[in-house]
Amino acid sequence: MLLTILRYIFGYVKAEIYGFAPERFMNLIIKNDIVVWDIEGTEKGYIFYTGRRNLMLMKPFLQKTNMKIKILEKYGLPYFLRQNKRRAGFLIGFLFFCLMVYILSLFVWEVKVTGENKLVADNLLRVIEEEYVPLGTLKAKINCSELETALRKQYDEISWISCELKGTGLTVYLEEGMAPKMQKDSDVTGDMVAAKDAQIIKMITRQGTPVVKVKDTVKKGDILISGTIYIYDDNNEIMETSHIAADGDVYGVTTEGYEDYVDIAYYEKEYQGTPKTHITFYFLDYCLTPYIPKIDAENFDSYTQIHKAKILDNFYLPFGYKTVKRTPYQLKKAEYSDKEAKKILEERLQKKLQDFEQKGVEIIENNVTIEKSNGRMTAKGTIVKNEPIAILQSSSGKHKEKKD
Repeated sequence: MLLTILRYIFGYVKAEIYGFAPERFMNLIIKNDIVVWDIEGTEKGYIFYTGRRNLMLMKPFLQKTNMKIKILEKYGLPYFLRQNKRRAGFLIGFLFFCLMVYILSLFVWEVKVTGENKLVADNLLRVIEEEYVPLGTLKAKINCSELETALRKQYDEISWISCELKGTGLTVYLEEGMAPKMQKDSDVTGDMVAAKDAQIIKMITRQGTPVVKVKDTVKKGDILISGTIYIYDDNNEIMETSHIAADGDVYGVTTEGYEDYVDIAYYEKEYQGTPKTHITFYFLDYCLTPYIPKIDAENFDSYTQIHKAKILDNFYLPFGYKTVKRTPYQLKKAEYSDKEAKKILEERLQKKLQDFEQKGVEIIENNVTIEKSNGRMTAKGTIVKNEPIAILQSSSGKHKEKKD
């Protein structure tokens, strides 16, 4: 393979020799280390391939043996450039384009986040682009492991995350749910304290001294498991005190207030006329819109679809175009029926309860009632839950949530 590339770079030819002594000519060039290959015999002499520079070396032997040479084909970069010298501008432009593509390939021009919850994924995408990897960041400056660690610390709902650099794109894969237990820092000491008011229904102490017991009622900030361990002597007097990071699982019954409403009267959009579409070209943060069609409406919805330029699947470029579609509408007053408004509130409440259950929280009672008053349907009440309530309060005073 390497030999083929070198032959193309320096150029080679397919030649035919004929005349008085073809065998003697072949013996002379081989004796003088002139390389030829793919030799074929003919009625008049031989056909073979040889390097472009070997043609000059063969000239004395052609005269000595009274032979003639005919060039049948020419191959390689030198001949290509000679044939296309009138297209020098095109070749220079092509080389400049290749250089620009190479330079652009050193940066990140696309960030994607995949996740089950679109709201979490969209929020994470915004944070990554604003705080960690703005578009146009050098790929050499991005450490995927450090980015994964930083995002895990910032988002407790992420249980698994992986970052991949491919082409000019950064893809973040994540799963949501209960986060895995984190390894403890041996230098950290502190107590497990209550994150909220609760009545304890289950308690498992793995490390430390329990301060409360099941059925006790605790307030937010109360110590549940102490990180201070006392060692007593035979006289039941404190002989030694040591400090550790308390560890355990504490579950409690908590009560959370809930309130939501839906206005009976509302405005809905009544679309009118034909949507207007225009195109905007962009390069980095610069945009150019050749023409924007006039729209005779005060209110309109605008939908923008971005088309990024890319080479293959993962080689994104910092330019492209946007298709903007504007649809005019008028606001029309409407009203929900009592049944419709109640259904909306019930669906929102069920979504809230499902979110709790996905996080490992058990719903004990749902005391939310829905009533109509003052032109709106209101859902109000309390939700009683069984959930983990312990967090680690380090000895420095900082709070760290305990990971279950």
